[in-house]
Amino acid sequence: MLYLLDRHIKFWHVCLANGAALAWFMGMSLSIQAALPGARLFRCPIGLCLGYYAPIELQATLTAIGKEGRQYLADTLLPLDMVLPALLAVGLILTCVWYSRANQATAMPLSRGARAALLCVPLLYCLADYAENWALAEALDAFPNIPYRLARRASFLTAAKSQLVTAALGIALALVIAAWGRAHQHGPGRTRS
Repeated sequence: MLYLLDRHIKFWHVCLANGAALAWFMGMSLSIQAALPGARLFRCPIGLCLGYYAPIELQATLTAIGKEGRQYLADTLLPLDMVLPALLAVGLILTCVWYSRANQATAMPLSRGARAALLCVPLLYCLADYAENWALAEALDAFPNIPYRLARRASFLTAAKSQLVTAALGIALALVIAAWGRAHQHGPGRTRS
């Protein structure tokens, strides 16, 4: 798979994938702000939450947004959030592939094993995000009687998704910075030592 990506990937693929993920995220953010003014759904318990949250926080958030807010989550946000993890994973994977290729001036060459390991992070993020969405859908169906175990699972999955997306973004950014530094260190007129 890496061999095929290395042979066929172009820089515009990387830009297009990341642009699509960013545009989708921005569209979701604007949709949330329009539908639920004042709601902060991109933090605990729904959204980016690097640590565990108490199961009661999920109940409190779903209560605070009201019936219309819960309907919006179920009918609009969750379907939109079924696209974002895949878009983001593709963008991050293509970024990592592009900036870790061998024999490229604008890349930080890594071994095939290291590249494969790093590419697992965005894939795991994607799976965790889908699992979190599933748990949130179950919580919305069960509301107002959300089982404790379901709320704990949602909390765990939110933390896992948040940590994995942060790691995947960090890996991609580190590769971009390292490749940029390498390209400028060994730029025109400079020789490698």
